[in-house]
Amino acid sequence: MTVHELPPNFDRLLNQLIDGQISKSEFEELEHYLSSTPEAMQTYFDYLDIQTGVQKRYVERLKELDQIFTDEVPQTKPASKAPVFRRNTKLFSMLSYLAVATASVTLMLFAEKSITGRFFWEPAPSVPIPYQGDPAPRDLPYVATLTRSNDCVWGGDTEPLFSGQRLLTKDLYLETGTAEFRFDSGIRLVLKGPTKIHINSANSAIVDSGEVVLHGYESAPEFALTTPQATFFDIGTEYGTKVEDNGDTELHVFQGSVRVEPSNKTKDLIVNQGKARDITKNKDIPLELTKFQREVPGKPKDAKKVNLDELIAYDSFHPSKIIIPEELSEWQRGGIGWETHWRNHKNWSGLAVGNSYPKKSLVPKELSPNQLGCVEIERGKIGWRTLKKTVRLDIDAIYYISFFIQKRKWSPAIDRQYGNISLWNLGKSNEDQKNAKKILFGISSNRFPSLRIQTQTVEKAPPLEDEKPYFFVGKIVASEKSPDQIFLRVFSGTEKIPEQEPHIWTCTTDPFYDSTVFDHVRIFAGRNSKYLFDELHIGTTWESVVNFNDPDPPKVN
Repeated sequence: MTVHELPPNFDRLLNQLIDGQISKSEFEELEHYLSSTPEAMQTYFDYLDIQTGVQKRYVERLKELDQIFTDEVPQTKPASKAPVFRRNTKLFSMLSYLAVATASVTLMLFAEKSITGRFFWEPAPSVPIPYQGDPAPRDLPYVATLTRSNDCVWGGDTEPLFSGQRLLTKDLYLETGTAEFRFDSGIRLVLKGPTKIHINSANSAIVDSGEVVLHGYESAPEFALTTPQATFFDIGTEYGTKVEDNGDTELHVFQGSVRVEPSNKTKDLIVNQGKARDITKNKDIPLELTKFQREVPGKPKDAKKVNLDELIAYDSFHPSKIIIPEELSEWQRGGIGWETHWRNHKNWSGLAVGNSYPKKSLVPKELSPNQLGCVEIERGKIGWRTLKKTVRLDIDAIYYISFFIQKRKWSPAIDRQYGNISLWNLGKSNEDQKNAKKILFGISSNRFPSLRIQTQTVEKAPPLEDEKPYFFVGKIVASEKSPDQIFLRVFSGTEKIPEQEPHIWTCTTDPFYDSTVFDHVRIFAGRNSKYLFDELHIGTTWESVVNFNDPDPPKVN
């Protein structure tokens, strides 16, 4: 087809487009010509060139001719009142600009249509986004800890992985076994499978079905345990509830009293110690003490044996050989779980500087001769040691670290009086070491227990006393997709160290996200201080760091 063979209607549509008088149906017809006929497109561009040329090359000339014409007309009064018509040059110029602008807009619209397949006023087609899984919960708070478990099988997608793990607000399904949750409020719940429960907060939970025993805590706020038939509020209580799959609910009160708020909005009632009630049938029933698993069955353990599978590293600071003077005895190479000896610099191999006290111990109980000994670090001295097994925040895991520490009364200075043990991620390059991360447990210059990470420093009063030993236990809760959190508990020399981890900690960080791998331990005393350190443990359970029996007894030939 040639330009001369274009349909007559094309010229009319093109003129109407330039004049801005084209209808929607006419525009669609013109669009069809342009998209299907190359000759029509060429004619369209030629027409634009002509309009642009007129605007650029001839508008000023037309203005000049118009001015010449008006100047040559004799300036005499007209013979009559008849109006004189003149060309309005401003109007002519404006129309020329308008024609070119209209054509340009049309061209841009057509280009957009060609590229995207639609005009801007038409809705974009919906594009299905493939499901990539639920995002990791970043705003859910930690409210409880799985403190103990026995033969547990968990169902669902959010099962706890190990004892000591911190728990978010979420649904849990215990298929078999027994588990204990300790809420941050101090309340304990013992579950026996099969049990379905939803943790709402540190002060409330919902039981859909199963068997639960609640152990109250005197200073804790009222805990609300909701079942299909009622909500129970503890009053210094130990009680058990059994919820059937159909919602039928029983309540058995072992200690204290329970306030019952029925779901059917009837009057609240109090069930006292030694009583039981069928909530569904609203009647008293006999108390059955043996119907419930009130505690998690303990695993038989040899109390004198240390589980080496749970122990990552240990050092009693006992020298392999005692010399005279005793302070110079070599304490830097003892213990288990280490790649290197204690060094005086993170990148050097020289022995760390510290005074050995091979016959002294900060532990209140009697130890084996192989464990006697502690080390004094003073006046800015540092000891570095590399772990064989790292402490990882990039996986779901839990770690504990413990040690004895005692501040010597030595300098009257008020600054640089701190002493601590910390975990470090040094990396390999100088830049990595410059930006190294750490987890620090110790005593601050003002003698407060101190817990510190990169973005948080937590210190708690009252201050600790000089010349008295304290036992520090740190807990590191690591998670691959959820927040991490760190705890510190300080025990005085007269306190009994519990067999299970406490529900109250001295210092606690806010939850934070991190994936650091810690491979070094540092022991340090400020420039104006002297500290004694003893019995350093790093493990994966509470028991592994509070068992003071010798994990590395001397071999008998």
